[in-house]
Amino acid sequence: MALSLGSDIGGTFTDFALVDTETGDIRIHKRLTTPSDPSEAVENGVAALMNGGDHAALSTHIHGTTLVINAVIERKGARTGLITTEGFRDVIEIGREKRYDGWDLKIDFPVPLVERALRLEAAERIHADGKVLKALDREALRETIAHLMREGVESLAVCLLHAYKNPIHEQAVHALIREIAADLPVSLSSEVLPEINEYERVSTTVVNAYSKPAAARYLTRLEDRMMGVGVGGELLLMQSSGGINSSATAREFPVRIIESGPAAGALGAAHYARLAGLSHVLSFDMGGTTAKMCLVQDGRVSRTTEFEVAHVHRFKRGSGIPVRVPVLDLMEIGAGGGSLAHISEVGTLQVGPESAGADPGPACYGQGGTQPSVSDADLVLGYLDPAHFLGAEMSLDKAAAEAAIANTVGEPLGLDVTEAAFGIHGIVNENMAAAAKVYVTEHGEDPAFYTLVAFGGCGPVHAVDLARRLGISRVLIPPRAGVASAIGMVVAPVSYDTVRTNRVRVAAADFGSLDTLFAAMASECQERMPDSVDPEALSYERSADMRYVGQGYNVAIPLPDALLADATADDVRGWFDETYRKLYGRTYDDLELEFINLRLTATASMGDISLVAETGDGTADPIGRRQAYCPVAGGFLDHAVYERAHLSPGFECSGPVIVQENESTTIIGSDGQLKVDAYGSLLVELAGRGGTA
Repeated sequence: MALSLGSDIGGTFTDFALVDTETGDIRIHKRLTTPSDPSEAVENGVAALMNGGDHAALSTHIHGTTLVINAVIERKGARTGLITTEGFRDVIEIGREKRYDGWDLKIDFPVPLVERALRLEAAERIHADGKVLKALDREALRETIAHLMREGVESLAVCLLHAYKNPIHEQAVHALIREIAADLPVSLSSEVLPEINEYERVSTTVVNAYSKPAAARYLTRLEDRMMGVGVGGELLLMQSSGGINSSATAREFPVRIIESGPAAGALGAAHYARLAGLSHVLSFDMGGTTAKMCLVQDGRVSRTTEFEVAHVHRFKRGSGIPVRVPVLDLMEIGAGGGSLAHISEVGTLQVGPESAGADPGPACYGQGGTQPSVSDADLVLGYLDPAHFLGAEMSLDKAAAEAAIANTVGEPLGLDVTEAAFGIHGIVNENMAAAAKVYVTEHGEDPAFYTLVAFGGCGPVHAVDLARRLGISRVLIPPRAGVASAIGMVVAPVSYDTVRTNRVRVAAADFGSLDTLFAAMASECQERMPDSVDPEALSYERSADMRYVGQGYNVAIPLPDALLADATADDVRGWFDETYRKLYGRTYDDLELEFINLRLTATASMGDISLVAETGDGTADPIGRRQAYCPVAGGFLDHAVYERAHLSPGFECSGPVIVQENESTTIIGSDGQLKVDAYGSLLVELAGRGGTA
């Protein structure tokens, strides 16, 4: 027996999936997150999941955490210093000098993670072509480092001008730091992000340095806790890019795990979409705090390097701290089961982005919460069984939910409890639908031609109504949807991404030299892989950031596996035109093209894991009936309630239906037709909807 464990820490719940990699058997678990020390929930969950099991059989533990992003958002990272080139200490504050809201006369920008007194300069200069224009003044630098040490700096970021082209001075700075403060964590921009664009490079490097000590402490504490419950095996971390890598890589580059949990969920959706034969799906992950969506085409999850954290105005692009690392191209909105409802200053009902989290949680949790949340509304509408939440391990207080909704929403707006509850439910769905339409359209796609794959604790509750609002005709709910992120970790590949800036016009490019650069990047990927990965097992995916000469923004262009030395400039233009035309509808044949960055992703499979689907026990009769609100009918209808564990492949029925399982509940209205596919996924077809995937 060989076991692989996935554990995913969310804002409200921590999810677990334990998989026998030989048989595909799965055991799952879900428990409330412990915000004061998230590793405590992991320890307790693992102990409960493996109670009486063979702890020595656990070969791999894949973990996802919100530690890094929380440290940045909550400003709980290390006291960080920054060493940069003379005259550039304020780049991190100047940014792009671009207003993200042209109408806001009192606009605010994120406060830098490094205060100005701790941003010091080094006398040196390297040209954009990599030539040394001014040698590094090492003696002055010694005093600079000593000064930062006297100021109590706990971590250092080093970001010198054009270090992406020539890192020699950054390496010399690192060597001096090691002489003066051998144990001080250091982040070099030439290692964190060897890429053009000074502001994004320094910002990403600072985020890495700011979170590095906390990440090291947390991972050490987590490893100690796992040893304490007798669990060994290799600890791997889920990266934001959708791959996993070693804890050593996460310690050195914590910025790479800044969005680890959401990435795993999209991988789980892609896995079950492939099993169902679906080529175009919209992954929808709704948990307790946020909802995330991601396009998956032909089993491939969209990726990007444009990412921000710690927004001054949540979810408003340009108002956050840029982090230029590969991440899955997710749309995120503050909509989850814990999202709080309130009356705005102008007297309208609003939901989110504030969340009740795990402590105190929604009012119905009975832990002291008094503000109404989405989960409270779902309970009042009959979507949740108060006696069956978390497999009956936790009971819900319906009276508390009704009181919270009535006091905060119903009475101020003159609505009864049902109207107020559906108002909350409908608004959060409409918020998600509006955000999804923008996200999908920006990618040149139409949501009507996609299947919605829903998971997370709240995803199946809201999926069918969300699909209606998006014009989507089919919804897929994978097995064990409530812990899909943890399952996604188990099926994720090991991967490492690297980038090199190589700005050259296509007409003047030496394609053979580009192959040489890709070969060097492949060597770096091999060095960054976990020790257990055979370099011969790696596969590589190449791409280039390109643009028309004179443009300010790049387009990511996939490159073929064949050597570029065998390609022509016309071949490259053809690759570029194919992507550019899909995004913008036309191309410009009279404009020159240029390469900006080369990117390489190395991946290796963790093994062929065929997850065993829950096939049901053949008792397909309803276990009961429950009154629940149906948006199609505009009122409460009698819903047949099924236990998902009883449903076998091939089972079919018409809505209105409720399918409940320990970790989530699926709501199907009167316009829905339910079928269980061969892998145990619930397929819901909506009447009168166009488009297929």
